[in-house]
Amino acid sequence: MRTAGLFAAGLCLSATFASPPPPEQGGAAPADQGVMLTGAAARAALDAFATLLDERWSYRRANNADFPAAIAALRKRIAPGLSSDDLGIALQTILALGIDGHSGVSGYRLPPGGCLPFLVEPAGDRFVAVTPDRAGFLADGFPFLTRIDGQEMAAWCAAAGVLVPKGSPQYVRVRCLRLLRQIDYWRGRLDLPRKTTVEVELADPGGRALKVVTLPVAPAPLNYGVWPSGGSRLLEKDIGYLRLTSLQKEPSLAEIQEWMPKFRDTAGLIVDVRDNNGGDRDALMALYSYLAAPDDPPHVFNAAAYRLHASHPADYLALNHRMYRDGAREWTPPERRAVAEFARAFRPRWELPKGQFSDWHYMALSRIEDPGRYHYDRPVFVLSNGRSFSATDIFLAGLKGMKHVLLLGTPSSGGSAYSEEFPLGATPLRLRIGSMASFQADGRLFDGQGIQPDVLLEPVPEFYIGGRDNVLEEAVRRIRAAGRRAS
Repeated sequence: MRTAGLFAAGLCLSATFASPPPPEQGGAAPADQGVMLTGAAARAALDAFATLLDERWSYRRANNADFPAAIAALRKRIAPGLSSDDLGIALQTILALGIDGHSGVSGYRLPPGGCLPFLVEPAGDRFVAVTPDRAGFLADGFPFLTRIDGQEMAAWCAAAGVLVPKGSPQYVRVRCLRLLRQIDYWRGRLDLPRKTTVEVELADPGGRALKVVTLPVAPAPLNYGVWPSGGSRLLEKDIGYLRLTSLQKEPSLAEIQEWMPKFRDTAGLIVDVRDNNGGDRDALMALYSYLAAPDDPPHVFNAAAYRLHASHPADYLALNHRMYRDGAREWTPPERRAVAEFARAFRPRWELPKGQFSDWHYMALSRIEDPGRYHYDRPVFVLSNGRSFSATDIFLAGLKGMKHVLLLGTPSSGGSAYSEEFPLGATPLRLRIGSMASFQADGRLFDGQGIQPDVLLEPVPEFYIGGRDNVLEEAVRRIRAAGRRAS
């Protein structure tokens, strides 16, 4: 095991909280963070917060959380005034009672202190501890993290979970692990002493042998980055590997446009969206046009409605989400028929509050015809994990169920909300909440669920240190097996 660079690699410079949680928290903290607020200023911010939840939030009533009681309890505590950081933490704790994965309060910081000097990654119901440079485990032969400072990981995750929206289990797990980077803060929440070292208990793969190591704390939170590293390429000379680390329009379309022509004659295609935190829907539409056959009917897979408000135009979901009402003039005749058929059968599992939402809107995928587009009819495997989020959830839902396409890996994070951001009074705090309730074809919300893979496969610990990628290996194996059957 290499330990060089353990405390020098990958440090962020601050621990600000943004919403939705970006791939990494970071950046210089605004100078006005942590200001003392008068009781009147704090009450005004809380009043704005409560009004926005009631009048603007699409997921306000999605899980029957008792927001009024939590707000009333906070109102009693802020009478003498408090710091904006303390108010931000309190508001985030209330917001986290909901399921909206994009929601959050920004503009506050957790108190400074020592940070974890290693990365923690999920592997099924266990956790893997690796060095910041991903050169190895903290101790050779002991990949699994069982305790920190004598406390089981379940206790640490429960503590950090108060700031994480009650989304899918995989969403909560990933975001709790990122929050635990600021270990000194969570020590305080667990009534543990702050100190300059951290004691780590590790287990071997079978859980039979344990090892305890003591490390100095890091001065700032470590940066996880996007994993796995490496870009699009040919694997074994005849398997296409399309790596999409973001679904922002320009980079994702450029990646597809550059590589799909090179994959035309390959034996199979692997599309890797692990750790992809989302972006736009353009990449889905572009890739679908390669995977759909010329005679395939339009594919309708997403229904949504937006929270009614005077600031929302009638075509609110059109520009950024490519979603239109049943019978809209934007549909082609085949799309109009497909949408009408979908609408007749669609049954949402959460009944939207009456009078608060727009008509239903739908997304339909149709093949885009152009001279450079061809039909890729070989096996396609799409790799996902618990950090595949937001537009990546939509990407996975749009491809799931297509001919020759299988989703492989672990469930995605789950999030589709079309979030908006608002200031909270005369404070540095801002609130982000979803304005859209978005459903999968089976009627389940994206938030709180995520997209389930067709083939569930957890990563082995070695994956997180640049070793064996068993999920990618399984996709290659299945492509080879399909080729043998075809021959």
